[in-house]
Amino acid sequence: MTINLVLYTKTECVFCEIMKTKLKDWGYYYNEVNLDKMPENKQFMKQQGHKTVPQLYWNNIHLNKVSTNDFTKNHLEEALNLDDYAGGVEYWGS
Repeated sequence: MTINLVLYTKTECVFCEIMKTKLKDWGYYYNEVNLDKMPENKQFMKQQGHKTVPQLYWNNIHLNKVSTNDFTKNHLEEALNLDDYAGGVEYWGS
């Protein structure tokens, strides 16, 4: 199953680099939305109440609810809850 993670970042953000390294080490791919390069996405961050980056999302679910340093693969996989995910348009049922 392809998991489409979206990671909101900023340029020269140490914590963003830490999060990117963690995701890579854990074998997760993500689409990066750099708010410095794509400022039109800042409104979404504000609407969600975020004041810092990185912020990690999957299917409009906010995944990293602890500090970047404390965020573990276990946190990520619990937040993904893939066992209960019915899927998007690719899901045809059983």
